[in-house]
Amino acid sequence: MNIHFLRSPKPRNAVLEALYSRLRESGFEVSESIPELGAPEVDLVPEFDLYVLKARGPLAVSVAAVLHRGGGRVVNDPAACTTLLDKIVSTAMLRRSGLPAPRTWAVTDAGALHTEAFASRLPLVIKPYDGIHSRDLTLVRDRDTLASLRGWSSPMLVQEFIDGCHHRYKLHVVGERVFATRKPFSLGGDPDDGVAIDPGEEMTTIARRCGRLFGLALYGLDVLVGRHGPVVVDVNSFPGYAGVRDAPEALADFIAQTARGRLQPTPTSR
Repeated sequence: MNIHFLRSPKPRNAVLEALYSRLRESGFEVSESIPELGAPEVDLVPEFDLYVLKARGPLAVSVAAVLHRGGGRVVNDPAACTTLLDKIVSTAMLRRSGLPAPRTWAVTDAGALHTEAFASRLPLVIKPYDGIHSRDLTLVRDRDTLASLRGWSSPMLVQEFIDGCHHRYKLHVVGERVFATRKPFSLGGDPDDGVAIDPGEEMTTIARRCGRLFGLALYGLDVLVGRHGPVVVDVNSFPGYAGVRDAPEALADFIAQTARGRLQPTPTSR
């Protein structure tokens, strides 16, 4: 059987290298392509038994959607990945479902924030509605900084700051298996691997609910624990699984079982 990965231009990390090796040892043919570095035809048709979407860029997600609509089997569901690209929609879904997520506003005109209503809510976190890896994330701490904001070319999310955080937690999910890592709290991205920990019952439940909500099988959550408990601040498809020792084995087993038709690529709501 053939498994094809649609990958981002980033270099393969150790987890992905080990995953490829394990799948090949299990008898699968493994190949990959990087849509952003090529010129894929829009009328392409499925050629492989299973596609694995290991990219979050719009082109790769669109290519996966074309393959899926043409009858290809794809992990993760491209429709779910498209939803995650729009943090306005995904954050609204989290909050509407009752999952813990920050109170959030969507804005393009910074003038809409120059009010007492927002000044009284400081500090506020501002980030692009389509951002990844904490790109262009800003913490607005004071009224002068708020008043100096001048607007953006695309929508931004304005979120309440989660007070009382000492650590940032990453939940790494493979099907029903939930792994967790922890690192000291930082506002932006931290390239260092977190320390592996037991996710505990509460975070495990939150992670699985997110998977069912969005229709994801391989995904990650960024979670902050504030004064009122865990808060989901981001959800992303097929993370790097950095710091998760058992990730290659878990991923290889899930993908192999899915390729053989023993598991579904998209979880069902329960």
